[in-house]
Amino acid sequence: MRLVHLLRFPGRRPIAPLLVVIGLNACVVAPHHDYPSEYPVAEAVGQCPDLNGTFDNTGAQLNTSHAASAPSGPIWLSTLIVSPEIIPPGTQVTSLQIRGPALGLLQIEAFSADGPVAHVSTPSATEASGFVHSEPFSRFVCDGGNVIMTNEPITTAPKTKYEVAVRIYRAKDRSLVVAREHVHTDYFGGVDVTRQWFRFQQVAAASSNLR
Repeated sequence: MRLVHLLRFPGRRPIAPLLVVIGLNACVVAPHHDYPSEYPVAEAVGQCPDLNGTFDNTGAQLNTSHAASAPSGPIWLSTLIVSPEIIPPGTQVTSLQIRGPALGLLQIEAFSADGPVAHVSTPSATEASGFVHSEPFSRFVCDGGNVIMTNEPITTAPKTKYEVAVRIYRAKDRSLVVAREHVHTDYFGGVDVTRQWFRFQQVAAASSNLR
């Protein structure tokens, strides 16, 4: 069995996000349109949303009919879109400032109550295969008005494959609406997609080192 992900890219025709190929048979699985309707999506610039702003690191879970099980504790934006390796141990992140994804670069700066504590610049992927096989948080793609990046390493087991990605949307009220997307593929090519939806409010900008 071979699992190939095909994603939207600027200037290319949109195609289904998952293509499972088994022998000579192909099954295309379209995405579930379960975005929380109470927070309409802001108009994107081409394939990319405007994510510029500063956001509360603590989010609220949104209830949707297709949501996965609720997380056991608080949800932090930093754990969804920033590698834990760049946050100093013991640091309590209070907000994240985002710039991009302009010119193929997504810049994120983490703040504590005392000021900036970490900064990361994430480049966009130029090819679907390069994105799929990248390390978590190392690449992103703009996918029809949202930004998507891998959140966890791809896990394989006998006859199954498990992947976790994060989709980031900008709502019209300027908040971020984020989906943590779990994709499970079985031996026969069946694909099960569940999502946890969260909302992070925009807050006053902090003094930043980003230029």
